[in-house]
Amino acid sequence: MSSAHPWVLGQLERYRAQPEQVDFLLDPWLRLFRSVSDTRLRHTVLREGLEGFDDASLIAVLDRVDVRARNGEGDARWMLTELALDPNVVHDLPYARRTELYTAARAGEFNAVADRLLGTRPPKKVDEPANNPHLDLPAGTRKQAARARERVVIDRLLHDRDPQVIRALLDNPCLVERDAVKIAALRPTAPEVLQAVAESARWSRSYRVRKALAFNPCSPTTLARQLVRTLLRQDLRAMRDSGAVSCELRAEARLLLGGG
Repeated sequence: MSSAHPWVLGQLERYRAQPEQVDFLLDPWLRLFRSVSDTRLRHTVLREGLEGFDDASLIAVLDRVDVRARNGEGDARWMLTELALDPNVVHDLPYARRTELYTAARAGEFNAVADRLLGTRPPKKVDEPANNPHLDLPAGTRKQAARARERVVIDRLLHDRDPQVIRALLDNPCLVERDAVKIAALRPTAPEVLQAVAESARWSRSYRVRKALAFNPCSPTTLARQLVRTLLRQDLRAMRDSGAVSCELRAEARLLLGGG
Protein backbone atom coordinates (compact mmCIF):
# COMPACT_ATOMS: atom_id res chain seq x y z
CA MET A 1 0.00 0.00 0.00
CA SER A 2 1.50 3.34 -1.05
CA SER A 3 1.98 6.26 1.33
CA ALA A 4 -0.49 9.11 1.44
CA HIS A 5 0.10 12.11 -0.82
CA PRO A 6 1.58 15.04 1.15
CA TRP A 7 -0.90 17.51 -0.40
CA VAL A 8 -3.84 15.39 0.77
CA LEU A 9 -2.44 15.18 4.30
CA GLY A 10 -1.77 18.92 4.36
CA GLN A 11 -5.29 19.66 3.17
CA LEU A 12 -6.73 17.34 5.81
CA GLU A 13 -4.87 19.27 8.50
CA ARG A 14 -6.30 22.53 7.14
CA TYR A 15 -9.78 21.05 7.15
CA ARG A 16 -9.28 19.83 10.72
CA ALA A 17 -8.31 23.33 11.81
CA GLN A 18 -11.14 25.00 9.85
CA PRO A 19 -14.27 22.80 10.01
CA GLU A 20 -16.36 25.64 8.57
CA GLN A 21 -14.65 24.96 5.22
CA VAL A 22 -15.87 21.37 5.39
CA ASP A 23 -19.38 22.57 6.27
CA PHE A 24 -19.29 24.74 3.13
CA LEU A 25 -18.83 21.52 1.12
CA LEU A 26 -21.18 19.37 3.17
CA ASP A 27 -24.21 21.64 3.54
CA PRO A 28 -25.29 21.66 -0.15
CA TRP A 29 -24.94 17.87 -0.25
CA LEU A 30 -27.07 17.52 2.88
CA ARG A 31 -29.75 19.86 1.49
CA LEU A 32 -29.95 17.86 -1.73
CA PHE A 33 -30.05 14.58 0.18
CA ARG A 34 -32.84 15.87 2.44
CA SER A 35 -34.91 17.02 -0.55
CA VAL A 36 -35.05 13.53 -2.13
CA SER A 37 -37.73 11.16 -0.85
CA ASP A 38 -37.13 8.16 -3.11
CA THR A 39 -34.68 5.63 -1.64
CA ARG A 40 -33.03 4.86 -4.99
CA LEU A 41 -32.59 8.54 -5.77
CA ARG A 42 -31.03 9.11 -2.36
CA HIS A 43 -28.54 6.36 -3.22
CA THR A 44 -27.71 8.28 -6.39
CA VAL A 45 -27.30 11.55 -4.47
CA LEU A 46 -24.93 9.86 -2.04
CA ARG A 47 -22.91 8.15 -4.77
CA GLU A 48 -22.59 11.23 -6.96
CA GLY A 49 -21.69 13.36 -3.95
CA LEU A 50 -18.86 11.02 -2.99
CA GLU A 51 -17.59 10.86 -6.56
CA GLY A 52 -17.59 14.67 -6.83
CA PHE A 53 -15.15 15.34 -3.98
CA ASP A 54 -11.38 15.25 -4.22
CA ASP A 55 -9.66 12.84 -1.82
CA ALA A 56 -9.05 15.25 1.05
CA SER A 57 -12.51 16.77 0.79
CA LEU A 58 -14.21 13.37 0.73
CA ILE A 59 -12.41 12.21 3.88
CA ALA A 60 -13.11 15.49 5.67
CA VAL A 61 -16.78 15.53 4.65
CA LEU A 62 -17.38 11.94 5.82
CA ASP A 63 -15.72 12.77 9.12
CA ARG A 64 -17.79 15.94 9.46
CA VAL A 65 -21.05 14.03 8.85
CA ASP A 66 -20.04 11.76 11.69
CA VAL A 67 -19.23 14.66 14.03
CA ARG A 68 -22.43 16.54 13.30
CA ALA A 69 -24.51 13.38 13.69
CA ARG A 70 -22.98 12.75 17.12
CA ASN A 71 -23.81 16.33 18.02
CA GLY A 72 -27.47 15.55 17.39
CA GLU A 73 -28.02 17.16 13.98
CA GLY A 74 -30.96 15.39 12.36
CA ASP A 75 -29.94 15.62 8.70
CA ALA A 76 -26.39 14.46 9.42
CA ARG A 77 -27.70 11.55 11.50
CA TRP A 78 -30.05 10.62 8.64
CA MET A 79 -27.20 10.67 6.10
CA LEU A 80 -24.94 8.68 8.41
CA THR A 81 -27.70 6.11 8.82
CA GLU A 82 -28.15 5.81 5.05
CA LEU A 83 -24.41 5.31 4.60
CA ALA A 84 -24.45 2.62 7.28
CA LEU A 85 -27.44 0.80 5.78
CA ASP A 86 -26.15 1.05 2.22
CA PRO A 87 -22.36 0.56 2.46
CA ASN A 88 -22.10 -0.22 -1.25
CA VAL A 89 -22.45 3.52 -1.89
CA VAL A 90 -18.88 3.76 -0.62
CA HIS A 91 -17.76 0.34 -1.85
CA ASP A 92 -18.79 1.21 -5.42
CA LEU A 93 -15.93 3.70 -5.60
CA PRO A 94 -13.04 2.20 -7.61
CA TYR A 95 -10.98 -0.07 -5.39
CA ALA A 96 -7.73 1.70 -6.24
CA ARG A 97 -9.18 5.01 -5.13
CA ARG A 98 -10.65 3.54 -1.94
CA THR A 99 -7.20 2.16 -1.12
CA GLU A 100 -5.64 5.61 -1.56
CA LEU A 101 -8.40 7.19 0.50
CA TYR A 102 -7.95 4.58 3.20
CA THR A 103 -4.20 5.24 3.36
CA ALA A 104 -4.73 8.99 3.65
CA ALA A 105 -7.49 8.61 6.25
CA ARG A 106 -5.30 6.36 8.41
CA ALA A 107 -2.31 8.63 8.05
CA GLY A 108 -4.42 11.66 8.96
CA GLU A 109 -5.99 9.79 11.91
CA PHE A 110 -9.49 9.86 10.45
CA ASN A 111 -9.90 6.28 11.61
CA ALA A 112 -13.71 6.01 11.47
CA VAL A 113 -13.60 7.16 7.84
CA ALA A 114 -10.86 4.64 7.09
CA ASP A 115 -12.98 1.82 8.51
CA ARG A 116 -15.91 2.89 6.34
CA LEU A 117 -13.78 3.05 3.20
CA LEU A 118 -12.22 -0.38 3.34
CA GLY A 119 -14.82 -2.36 5.26
CA THR A 120 -16.00 -5.66 3.89
CA ARG A 121 -18.97 -5.91 1.56
CA PRO A 122 -22.17 -7.48 2.83
CA PRO A 123 -22.03 -11.30 2.73
CA LYS A 124 -23.27 -12.97 -0.42
CA LYS A 125 -23.49 -16.62 0.65
CA VAL A 126 -25.36 -18.31 3.44
CA ASP A 127 -22.94 -20.14 5.73
CA GLU A 128 -25.57 -22.42 7.29
CA PRO A 129 -28.69 -24.19 6.02
CA ALA A 130 -31.40 -21.65 5.17
CA ASN A 131 -34.04 -23.43 7.22
CA ASN A 132 -36.91 -22.66 9.55
CA PRO A 133 -37.13 -24.64 12.80
CA HIS A 134 -40.80 -23.61 13.20
CA LEU A 135 -42.10 -24.33 9.68
CA ASP A 136 -40.79 -27.47 7.98
CA LEU A 137 -41.51 -26.57 4.36
CA PRO A 138 -39.30 -26.00 1.28
CA ALA A 139 -37.81 -22.51 0.94
CA GLY A 140 -39.91 -21.70 -2.14
CA THR A 141 -43.10 -22.61 -0.29
CA ARG A 142 -42.08 -20.52 2.70
CA LYS A 143 -41.30 -17.56 0.44
CA GLN A 144 -44.79 -17.78 -1.03
CA ALA A 145 -46.28 -18.11 2.47
CA ALA A 146 -44.41 -14.97 3.54
CA ARG A 147 -46.87 -12.95 1.45
CA ALA A 148 -49.90 -14.41 3.25
CA ARG A 149 -52.02 -12.63 5.87
CA GLU A 150 -52.40 -15.47 8.40
CA ARG A 151 -50.89 -14.33 11.69
CA VAL A 152 -49.85 -17.82 12.76
CA VAL A 153 -47.82 -18.25 9.55
CA ILE A 154 -46.17 -14.84 9.93
CA ASP A 155 -45.18 -15.66 13.51
CA ARG A 156 -43.48 -18.86 12.38
CA LEU A 157 -41.72 -17.17 9.49
CA LEU A 158 -40.17 -14.58 11.82
CA HIS A 159 -37.65 -17.31 12.73
CA ASP A 160 -36.69 -18.12 9.14
CA ARG A 161 -33.02 -18.23 8.20
CA ASP A 162 -33.45 -17.85 4.46
CA PRO A 163 -32.81 -14.20 3.50
CA GLN A 164 -35.11 -14.48 0.47
CA VAL A 165 -37.99 -15.60 2.68
CA ILE A 166 -37.26 -12.76 5.09
CA ARG A 167 -37.16 -10.20 2.27
CA ALA A 168 -40.62 -11.32 1.16
CA LEU A 169 -41.87 -11.23 4.75
CA LEU A 170 -40.53 -7.71 5.34
CA ASP A 171 -42.61 -6.53 2.38
CA ASN A 172 -45.78 -8.14 3.74
CA PRO A 173 -48.25 -5.33 4.58
CA CYS A 174 -49.42 -7.32 7.62
CA LEU A 175 -45.97 -7.15 9.20
CA VAL A 176 -45.71 -4.54 11.99
CA GLU A 177 -42.70 -2.87 13.58
CA ARG A 178 -42.49 -5.24 16.53
CA ASP A 179 -42.18 -8.12 14.02
CA ALA A 180 -39.30 -6.40 12.20
CA VAL A 181 -37.62 -5.73 15.55
CA LYS A 182 -38.00 -9.40 16.48
CA ILE A 183 -36.34 -10.51 13.23
CA ALA A 184 -33.52 -8.01 13.79
CA ALA A 185 -32.99 -9.14 17.38
CA LEU A 186 -33.32 -12.90 16.85
CA ARG A 187 -30.29 -15.02 17.72
CA PRO A 188 -28.87 -17.25 16.56
CA THR A 189 -29.64 -16.36 12.96
CA ALA A 190 -27.86 -16.03 9.64
CA PRO A 191 -25.94 -12.77 9.08
CA GLU A 192 -27.53 -12.61 5.63
CA VAL A 193 -30.97 -12.39 7.26
CA LEU A 194 -29.89 -9.37 9.28
CA GLN A 195 -28.35 -7.81 6.19
CA ALA A 196 -31.73 -8.25 4.48
CA VAL A 197 -33.38 -6.34 7.33
CA ALA A 198 -30.79 -3.57 7.02
CA GLU A 199 -31.53 -3.29 3.30
CA SER A 200 -35.30 -3.15 3.74
CA ALA A 201 -36.58 0.21 2.51
CA ARG A 202 -39.63 -0.22 4.71
CA TRP A 203 -38.02 -1.14 8.03
CA SER A 204 -34.38 -0.11 8.06
CA ARG A 205 -35.32 3.51 8.85
CA SER A 206 -36.93 2.42 12.12
CA TYR A 207 -34.66 3.35 15.02
CA ARG A 208 -35.83 0.32 17.04
CA VAL A 209 -34.91 -1.98 14.16
CA ARG A 210 -31.48 -0.38 13.70
CA LYS A 211 -30.82 -0.62 17.43
CA ALA A 212 -31.72 -4.33 17.42
CA LEU A 213 -29.36 -4.91 14.49
CA ALA A 214 -26.53 -3.06 16.20
CA PHE A 215 -26.93 -5.09 19.42
CA ASN A 216 -27.33 -8.46 17.68
CA PRO A 217 -24.02 -10.39 17.87
CA CYS A 218 -24.97 -12.21 14.66
CA SER A 219 -24.96 -8.97 12.63
CA PRO A 220 -22.17 -8.60 10.06
CA THR A 221 -19.35 -6.74 11.81
CA THR A 222 -19.16 -3.92 9.29
CA LEU A 223 -22.91 -3.29 9.50
CA ALA A 224 -22.91 -3.32 13.30
CA ARG A 225 -19.97 -0.91 13.54
CA GLN A 226 -21.62 1.56 11.19
CA LEU A 227 -24.96 1.36 13.01
CA VAL A 228 -23.34 1.97 16.40
CA ARG A 229 -22.49 5.46 15.18
CA THR A 230 -26.20 6.21 14.68
CA LEU A 231 -27.30 5.23 18.21
CA LEU A 232 -28.51 7.68 20.85
CA ARG A 233 -26.28 8.26 23.85
CA GLN A 234 -28.37 6.22 26.26
CA ASP A 235 -28.08 3.24 23.92
CA LEU A 236 -24.36 3.80 23.48
CA ARG A 237 -24.04 3.61 27.27
CA ALA A 238 -26.05 0.37 27.26
CA MET A 239 -23.78 -1.07 24.55
CA ARG A 240 -20.65 0.03 26.40
CA ASP A 241 -21.83 -1.87 29.48
CA SER A 242 -23.24 -4.92 27.67
CA GLY A 243 -21.55 -8.29 27.90
CA ALA A 244 -23.56 -9.60 24.94
CA VAL A 245 -21.80 -7.57 22.25
CA SER A 246 -18.22 -7.83 21.07
CA CYS A 247 -15.30 -6.05 22.72
CA GLU A 248 -14.86 -4.15 19.47
CA LEU A 249 -18.38 -2.70 19.61
CA ARG A 250 -18.10 -1.87 23.30
CA ALA A 251 -14.87 -0.02 22.57
CA GLU A 252 -16.56 1.83 19.69
CA ALA A 253 -19.40 2.88 21.99
CA ARG A 254 -16.92 4.00 24.65
CA LEU A 255 -15.05 6.07 22.06
CA LEU A 256 -18.26 7.73 20.86
CA LEU A 257 -19.16 8.60 24.43
CA GLY A 258 -15.84 10.35 24.83
CA GLY A 259 -14.27 7.60 26.85
CA GLY A 260 -16.89 7.93 29.61
